[in-house]
Amino acid sequence: MENEAIDAALARLMGLSSGRHYGASRDSDCWVMIGRNLREVTSWSIVPPSASLTLTWGDGGCAVEFGGGNLQMRSGDWMWIDAGFAHRGDNLPGSDFLTVFIPDKYVLAASLDLAPIGAAAQPAPQALAQMLMRFAICLLDGVSTRSIEAPLLDTILDWVGIAFAPLETVNGHGNAAARAAAMLRADHRNQVRITDIADAVGLSGSELSRQFKAYYRLTPALYRKQLRLALATRALASGSSVLAAAHNAGFSDTAHLSRTFRAQYGIAPSQWSRRIAGAEPFGIPDGATLGA
Repeated sequence: MENEAIDAALARLMGLSSGRHYGASRDSDCWVMIGRNLREVTSWSIVPPSASLTLTWGDGGCAVEFGGGNLQMRSGDWMWIDAGFAHRGDNLPGSDFLTVFIPDKYVLAASLDLAPIGAAAQPAPQALAQMLMRFAICLLDGVSTRSIEAPLLDTILDWVGIAFAPLETVNGHGNAAARAAAMLRADHRNQVRITDIADAVGLSGSELSRQFKAYYRLTPALYRKQLRLALATRALASGSSVLAAAHNAGFSDTAHLSRTFRAQYGIAPSQWSRRIAGAEPFGIPDGATLGA
């Protein structure tokens, strides 16, 4: 299902005419720019007012320079740039890309904390690429609303925070709270009690809760809940049923997922998954692939 979903979303983008295409949310400040087969070389220099996520496919890519470093995006990569992060760049001839612009207020309000990153790029996992493509298509078609965007943004921003976080944070070596978070991420099916995690990192339950909340803005229990929601949303966006999404994310049953999802986002997961899959694409062009 995941490969079919990404092929379908890619087909829709490959069907766009050469040039730049723009779209925006109906009731938020999120917007998208899609570049299709850009033949001219374009340079830019900016201090962006919004954070951005870029995904490349097909031909082309871009080179980005900033104070203290540089990076190059190749086909199949994704890139995050913080709001206010000064940089300059050049796209390569023949570029195919999408860039979703996310107001900083949504980054700051993310359910799972996101540390400043600056600019970073790496190969895009297929599930993440498919979510970004779906998001871009909804924005391009003018059907995107906060009810569609909120679950996607929470899940994508969590992915950003983990993928581009400092290695010591990802591996849990930063402090006790980071080690506890790493254990929670490895145990989203709730097989380990939080009190056992506290023991493992050398803290009492109350002290772990205090340090964890200071570091992540959430208690360990709420952090675990947000992890489950992010995993379920990822599965739903990839075309999984509510039953499969609930099981894979560690919810006790579909009713448990539905209650939690509706309480967080004000919409049932089944209704949300139908909306995010609303723009059904056409046939896959010959030779269209994500990545080189």
